[in-house]
Amino acid sequence: MRKHSWFGSAGILVLSLAIWGCGSSSNVVSSRAYKGHATDQDILNFVKQYPDTAGTRLDDCQTCHTSGTITISQKASFKNACDYCHQIQYPDTTTSIVLGAPSGFADTLNLYGKDYLAQGRTQKAVKNIGSLDSDGDGSTNDVEIAALRYPGDSASNPSQLVAPTKIVSLDELKAMTSHSEFLLANANKQQFDTYATYKGVKIQDLLTALGVDITQVTGITMIAPDGFTKDFDVAKITAAYPQGVYVSGLDVATLGSTCGFVEYPATIPAGITGTVIPDEQWLMLAYERDGAAMEASYLDPAAGKIGGEGPLRIIVPQNPAGAPDRGSNYSQPSCNDGYDYVKSKSHNAGDMVKGVMAMRINPMPAGYEDFDYTNGGWAYIDAEQLVVYGFGIN
Repeated sequence: MRKHSWFGSAGILVLSLAIWGCGSSSNVVSSRAYKGHATDQDILNFVKQYPDTAGTRLDDCQTCHTSGTITISQKASFKNACDYCHQIQYPDTTTSIVLGAPSGFADTLNLYGKDYLAQGRTQKAVKNIGSLDSDGDGSTNDVEIAALRYPGDSASNPSQLVAPTKIVSLDELKAMTSHSEFLLANANKQQFDTYATYKGVKIQDLLTALGVDITQVTGITMIAPDGFTKDFDVAKITAAYPQGVYVSGLDVATLGSTCGFVEYPATIPAGITGTVIPDEQWLMLAYERDGAAMEASYLDPAAGKIGGEGPLRIIVPQNPAGAPDRGSNYSQPSCNDGYDYVKSKSHNAGDMVKGVMAMRINPMPAGYEDFDYTNGGWAYIDAEQLVVYGFGIN
């Protein structure tokens, strides 16, 4: 079942409704916004004034809200508009040294959002600030909105071309040449490593299906809706990874709760008779795990992390391949079995981005404004879609 947080990551944030007094309207405008907040009055005010923006990238929270960088215990962390606002309801309580966090919902607004608030937060307010240049980039809000640029972000303006994008549905991915592989996801810090069979499309085959000349590609960037990104160079796309290693009997049922650290599927694939996994190992975009659709990703606002792993996940085999080892936070010297953490091992689990909603093909063409992958991504999770943009996409 799809799990939703208290907040919509695209559209006006739900807890701001209590402060902003948002209601809903019987004149509902279809929106890209997070499903539970598609009728919030503030987003309706905007799309009623600018009906051509309904369903576009301006029909989400970044039009009025800002991202930010928060420093916790001397570690700076970028937060997209959704996560930045989460700091109000779910502040970090592990340390007293937190810098840059918003103290109220007004702090989460960008310059356009602040102008809208100052004018009274009505459709008339949206109209009144149309002649302003809220973000000071030389173009009025009306001009920027007509060009589908963010009126509250000076880095987004009509002088730039928006990167062309292609939307690929889950059904379209399933119609492409499929690939399955059984592999180890070896965690770096977490308690459990996992063996599983993933089915999906090799990245190489996906690019070919999209008509991209792979010989001119330098790599890809896989993007999650919370703004997490992971880069892979072209060598990881066009060649198979080493064959995987299988080690049985490292689960809790066999070794007990202290020493057990590997999770296995209910059924181990046929063909594994020793330690070598016979499946070809490729960088792939998966839509199934162990024969079933993956649970859709969702943001856990309390933990500030993504739960679930689907509907799409990038699958990265180990390189070099090796046996599992315990996470760095879970060494058990008393087990004396040789499976405690080894830093030099390939800990590929951290590279396997959950909830992939966009793929940038590098090199990014010059002169284009990058797709806004740090905001609004949850709408693509809900729609089971992948946004592809960058080199070779027209």
